[in-house]
Order: sequence, then C-alpha cells, then structure tokens
Amino acid sequence: MSHKLRGLSIKRVQIGLTLIELMVSLAIGLVVIIAVLMTYLGSSRSSKFQAAYSQMNEDAQVALTLLSRDIQLAGYARPTAIAAGNSFTPTFVDRPIVGCDQGFSAAPASGSTIACNAAAGLPAIEVGYEADVENTVPTGAGIPSDCLGATLPQVAGAQPYFVARNRYYLANNATSGRPELHCGSYPNAASQAGQPLVENIESWQIWYGERNAEVAVPAPRQIVRYVSAGNVADWNNVLAVKICILVRSNDRVVSADEPFRYLNCTLGQQVSNDGFLRRAYFVTSTLRSRMSF
Repeated sequence: MSHKLRGLSIKRVQIGLTLIELMVSLAIGLVVIIAVLMTYLGSSRSSKFQAAYSQMNEDAQVALTLLSRDIQLAGYARPTAIAAGNSFTPTFVDRPIVGCDQGFSAAPASGSTIACNAAAGLPAIEVGYEADVENTVPTGAGIPSDCLGATLPQVAGAQPYFVARNRYYLANNATSGRPELHCGSYPNAASQAGQPLVENIESWQIWYGERNAEVAVPAPRQIVRYVSAGNVADWNNVLAVKICILVRSNDRVVSADEPFRYLNCTLGQQVSNDGFLRRAYFVTSTLRSRMSF
C-alpha cells in the first residue's frame, strides 16, 4: 500500500506542461499584450487628434471673431448734422469695405483708390470705420487704436474724430514658415507693414453679399447674391461678408500611410499627405451701418 502511494506521488511530481500547452499560453499572452498595446496606441492617437482639433477650433474662433467684429463696424460713423430727406451727415464718409481676390498691391492708405494684385494670390479685405474708445481697444493714453493696438491720429474738423482702416490678409511667418492671418492698418507706419494675428490660417475665401442696385429710401436691405470681390458691381451695395478660413493643425498628427481627407472652403474633398489636419470654418457678418430700417 505504501509503495503504491509513493509511486503515485512521484508521478504527480513529474507531471508538467506539454509543448502545446506552453505554446497556447504564449499565444494567449501575446494576444493580451497586443491588445493592450493597440489600446494604448489608439488612445494616444485619439488624444493627439483631440488636441489638434481643439487647437484648430481655438484658432478659428479667434480669427473669425476678430474679422466678424471689424466687418460689423464697417462704415460706422457718428452723425454730425441732418441732411435733406431726413438723412444724417456722418463724420466718416470713405469706403466702408473693399476687397481684392488676389490681394492688394500696395500698403493701406487714405485714398479711395484700391490697387489689386494682378498675379495669383490669396484674397484680402479692408474695413474702414470711425474709431472710438468703445469699438476699439484704447491705448494707455485713452486714444482709439487700430487692429494692432497702435494709436490712431485724430482727423481735424468741426468735430474731430479717428478713422481705422484695417486690412486683413494671409502670409507665411518669416521665421517658422507657418501660415498666419495678418493685419495692416493706415496711417501708423509700423501698422502699414502688417503683423501676424493668428497662426495656422492656411487659406481662405471671401464672398460679398450685395443688395439690388435700385435707388430707394430707405435703401433695400435684402441680400440677393454673394459674389467674389472681382464681381462686386458697387461696394456701396455690399451688406454682408461671408468668410471661410481653412485652418490646419499646429503639428503633424497623421501618419504618412493614411492620407487625411477634408472639405475645403468650396466644399470640395481634398487629401492631405503632409501629416497636418485641416478643417474649414465659416462665418457671415453684416455691415450694421448698411442695414437700414
């Protein structure tokens, strides 16, 4: 009896894993490791995408807020007297808004003539209005400022006032090469050269909403068409501006072996092979001074 038990215990000690069981165990362990690794990589990729889209949304919000705010002020002026027909005589009577499909060929100036680039380029827009300490950020001396925070000179007259002529355009940063939204303004010399406002604005499209050209009092405020700058018949009939900006991510987050598809400003599908995410953002702003009631 004792010999049988001793033999049985010896046999149990000698029992182990077979080669097949070992291979199955290794395979299961490998599957678990791969699953954990894929989850980690997927989570990391998702985090990069979320951070990139968050940055793009912030850049777009800042850029469109700046543009929309200025466009809504276009043509703003205080009334100085009552003219014939119960209309007001304003302080600022220059162009409220003007654009070029391929950009401007000269720096912002006081004259009403606008020179557009003949060669291919990106659109640009200029907005003019009477500036005060309420619709601009005042300087330390309490003087109205342009889009870059520079002091605006006072226009002499019976009722002195300030005029802002802010010009928005796209250009690449001279150091980093990143595309940026720039602003230049007249008449400050430093502002005329232009400075960047928002990074990663790669391209944009601008459409101008026109009313009919018929003469009426008050003028009709129904927009009948949106056209590019080159097709605007009369800038005095522009009541609104529609802008699309194409924003790209700050860093490359897409691998080279998986091209990223997106819609551009004309809603055409594009493929990005350089690793950057891109997204188009839209805003439509009315010229409040032109929306007569």
